[in-house]
Amino acid sequence: MGAWRREIEKQSQRMDDLNMKVQQFISLTVNTFLDVIRQPIILLLTVTSIVLTGLLPMVSVFMFGEEVRLVQDGAFAFQFGMGLLLAGTSASVALYREISRGTAATVLCKPVSRSLFFLAKYGGVLLVLALFCLLSLITVLLSVRMPLPGLYTDWRVGGLLYVAVLAAFALAAITNYVLKRPFVSQALAFLVPCLAAALLVAAGLNPDGSFCSFGSLMAWHLLPAGVLIGLALAVFAAIALSLSTRLSPLFTLAACGVLFFLGLLADYLFGPAAEHGLPAVVCYGLVPNWQDFWLVDALAGGGIPWSYVARAGLYAGLMIVGILSFGLVSFRNVEIH
Repeated sequence: MGAWRREIEKQSQRMDDLNMKVQQFISLTVNTFLDVIRQPIILLLTVTSIVLTGLLPMVSVFMFGEEVRLVQDGAFAFQFGMGLLLAGTSASVALYREISRGTAATVLCKPVSRSLFFLAKYGGVLLVLALFCLLSLITVLLSVRMPLPGLYTDWRVGGLLYVAVLAAFALAAITNYVLKRPFVSQALAFLVPCLAAALLVAAGLNPDGSFCSFGSLMAWHLLPAGVLIGLALAVFAAIALSLSTRLSPLFTLAACGVLFFLGLLADYLFGPAAEHGLPAVVCYGLVPNWQDFWLVDALAGGGIPWSYVARAGLYAGLMIVGILSFGLVSFRNVEIH
């Protein structure tokens, strides 16, 4: 009986420790997310991407017969480009700033392991990127809906897009004035319901203003392309966070930029050489191939199957695990004062 009781107590202690670690992870992840979205640069990058994407239909009127293709390519390019900057900035804010300011040491003095702290930081950055990708996808769907045949533009949808942005800023200003809540984070929070409402209204309207079958005019086939870009941003964020354990934000962004361009050229730099030498094989396997996540051109040839998105998700997951493993080893050896 005594041995059985001790075993029960050990199991209970293990469960209590696991629950405590889960609670710590969730708490640190949420705190990281809230801390990052309070940074003005995050709101600036997000709103810039939304506004520039919404302006693309104005340029597309000069592309005879290619209006929709130009808008969707430009919209995803803005999502990718701004997302890369946002991922690098978020990672630097989440980790390097806390190490340099000493706030990380305060947290680690408590019963919080370095591994849990590091992974929770990545979880918070992922939440920020998920919010950005959600807003970007809604904006892409609205922007692609705007070009019409015959060099016309559906400004009703454009008006909904910009009214949603202005409404989010107005609500954030009122909340800041009345409830004294941070304007930046409130603006990002209000952008989600405001843009979602704009999408719901646009999905039920014809270009002439009459009602149509809900969603019949929306380009839902673009969603897989947006998800692929989100996976690429998740990999890029893992790289930025791992480098932030040792480098300042400026050098982190520079190093991430080099790795990004190497990944873009991986098929040309390492692909042919991989057939003849082991070093090229290693480089080809270690450098993320960003071309696997940029399949916007495939939208014109029947779309992107979700089965490919699943395979790309598996590839991204394996890359993230490897990169974060490197980051964990680096973070465990960092001196934190």
